[in-house]
Amino acid sequence: MTHILSEITIRNFKSIRNETFELSAFTPLVGYNNAGKSNMLEAIKWLLRKTALSDSSFHDNSLSVEMEGVISGITQAILDQLPENQRTSIQPFLIADSLSIKRVQPQPNVGVAQIRLLVKDPANIGTANEWRANPTGLDQAIQALFPEPIHIGAMENAEEDVSKSKNTTTIGKLLAEIIGPIQTSYSTQVQTALDGIKDLLDADGTSRAAELNAFDAAVNGKVESFFPGVNIKVHVPTPELKEVFSKGTIKVFENLNPAGRDVSALGHGAQRSIQMALVRHLADIKRDSGEQASNTILLIDEPELYLHPQAIEVLRDALKTLSTQGYQVIFSTHSPFMITSKDVGNTLLIRKNDTHGTHKRNSLRAAIPTVVTAAPSQLELIFSLSHSSNILFSERVILAEGTTENRLLPSIIQKVTTRTIGLHKTALVSMGGSGNTRKAMLVLNTMDIPTKAIVDLDFALKQGESDGFLLTGDTDVAAIKAHLAAIAPTHSISLNAGWPTKGTMSAADAFRLLARETAIQANLVSLKSKMQAANIYVWTKGTIEDHLGGIPKNETGWANFNARLDAEDLNVILPNDHQEITDLVTWLIS
Repeated sequence: MTHILSEITIRNFKSIRNETFELSAFTPLVGYNNAGKSNMLEAIKWLLRKTALSDSSFHDNSLSVEMEGVISGITQAILDQLPENQRTSIQPFLIADSLSIKRVQPQPNVGVAQIRLLVKDPANIGTANEWRANPTGLDQAIQALFPEPIHIGAMENAEEDVSKSKNTTTIGKLLAEIIGPIQTSYSTQVQTALDGIKDLLDADGTSRAAELNAFDAAVNGKVESFFPGVNIKVHVPTPELKEVFSKGTIKVFENLNPAGRDVSALGHGAQRSIQMALVRHLADIKRDSGEQASNTILLIDEPELYLHPQAIEVLRDALKTLSTQGYQVIFSTHSPFMITSKDVGNTLLIRKNDTHGTHKRNSLRAAIPTVVTAAPSQLELIFSLSHSSNILFSERVILAEGTTENRLLPSIIQKVTTRTIGLHKTALVSMGGSGNTRKAMLVLNTMDIPTKAIVDLDFALKQGESDGFLLTGDTDVAAIKAHLAAIAPTHSISLNAGWPTKGTMSAADAFRLLARETAIQANLVSLKSKMQAANIYVWTKGTIEDHLGGIPKNETGWANFNARLDAEDLNVILPNDHQEITDLVTWLIS
């Protein structure tokens, strides 16, 4: 792992008023259209490479644009690879292998000379002199640490990126990788060919083209009449090998067009596919070379654009490889295919509103330690939540403990509302059990994602108090527990700590029987109301299957219920429970 830009604070840049973003080697940015994700990518590029910003880049023209960045991982091994003058420019300002820099443009439309670069001085932390202006060689050192960032836009640049060789384009980067070996292997052969061209076209060529000599003679007769003693020669300079490569491009050959054509003749999908294939090839080259001298920042808007799902997964793997082989990859995306469970924790949720402008929600990895301190529990919770990457693309989350909820609730929600759960911007997350419900809700709420949960009756009775959803000593729980103790001998219910356990009757059947007892119906209604106030919905008949007519808890039962939803009204399928299910859906999506 080499150095990376681990943090950036952006102030007064376009839609970003004042926000700090933590970055990793592979950082997905998720947010709805116009949230400001592209502005964030542009800001990162500006921090590393100054350009004069115009009025449109200033959120408030009366204030300066300021960006602070933290470059982490500048180890001694990295320093040793820098030229001595650049190494000495940054070494005094390192704090635990990190360098903090700030770039400032005071007002719009000024010259680049007025854009200042500052560095945080360890000797003056917390004082008025904390930031030191323009140390000699700092800009050059940053350029050595981070070559020119590659910025690939969403709706443009695909054609240019694969057809025009520049140091900022993918094709330019690829050609730069192969020019060295070509020079080594073919330098004599290529130079001989170039020398032949030079002799033919150069003003001093030894075998100059007769047409050029004839042109010179004809023109010089006229020049002599204007300027005696002056003559001219046509000179066609011979390019160096690097100049030849600067004209490098991509030609597309197809069965129907064997002569080849320019990339510009292809559709957007084909252009994007070729572009991303080149990015993937660049990843392979970097992986094989093992070079870590510098870290190039790759900024991509919606890399999945125009690609089919399988191609998106191939691209994601290529970008992941780049992020471990001399590239820091930061990209915006609208596709869950671009984010694996391992990436969910580092994904930034980008939002925008009138109050804060563009801002971020807490990431999963930042939120979990605020809820859980024990490392094993943190890993368990990360695993539970990170395997549901759709939470990143939603405005609210429903946590459900059972498989039946996850199989049927999306269809039920669509039946009741005539809209899919996705159109409600809602994610349904399976917890695989209720044990992590409280912690998961706390984490998601810390991430500023409104969350509700659905639980079985046994969870409310056994964990409602201990998890803080009910007050300790809740009177309804006490009344239900006392009634259970009274009927347990009659029904052969085995109890442990006052609640059903495995015995002659299963615990699930015991809770189901308990839920039907007339004597505690008022307590169940009260219990449900209190849990719902804590954003927990309780299946007061025991489980969801009991509220859906006692359907089997298997694939056949789920498939049959979904088929009935397609063909029948809910009040026909559930004559006794349709109103409760309708009310539940209304509550979940509100």
